Amino acid sequence: MPKVNAEYLEGKKDQILMTALSVCSRKPAYDMTMSDIVAATGMSQGGVYKYFNNIDLVLAALVDKANVLGDYSDRIDKFMRSSDPPEKRLEELFKISELYFSDLLIGYNKLLFELGTLFAYDPERAANINRYVTTASTFGYLIGCASEIIMTQTAKGYFTPVIPAEEILSFIVASFDGIIRDVTLTRCYSSEGAPERNAGFDEKKLIRGLYISTMAMLGKQQ
Repeated sequence: MPKVNAEYLEGKKDQILMTALSVCSRKPAYDMTMSDIVAATGMSQGGVYKYFNNIDLVLAALVDKANVLGDYSDRIDKFMRSSDPPEKRLEELFKISELYFSDLLIGYNKLLFELGTLFAYDPERAANINRYVTTASTFGYLIGCASEIIMTQTAKGYFTPVIPAEEILSFIVASFDGIIRDVTLTRCYSSEGAPERNAGFDEKKLIRGLYISTMAMLGKQQ
């Protein structure tokens, strides 16, 4: 038999994963099966199972793809090393978050949203999927960097928060969760049980508003 090169194998894996992502656009990620993927690819069962022999491997690989697509770690590191004022570095982190979530809205936010629901109800399944994930989400790193700036500059007296800095950080995380939840529901689901599609859920405007609110709470009016 002729040898199959690595590029061909990666191409086949990508084909299967992109097909799985398209299945996720029509069906909840937690209900997707290998049979769904096989049927959608048009490949034989053996052809698909050669690359992914269970659905958790497929889901983990899709999470990896989402993490690679949203990898802004180099850009974050650049701004964290800069000599810009703390509020400017925070502003850049919020701008990066706009890009991050906008990129994922192309196709992955529905998948990640549904996996988050699955993980909350089934920690054992979550652990099984996550053990195959080989990449890290930029969002956690981004929040960690924002926390470092806020806590360090508050300790130095540069920021004079109107409420404890820890509460501001909790507010930021909860607000991001709400923004992405509502934008995802608006963009990815039917109107039944979701916010109105014309309700104005624009992630960039909402994240900008979150930055302005954060600065006000830190004692730095815009």
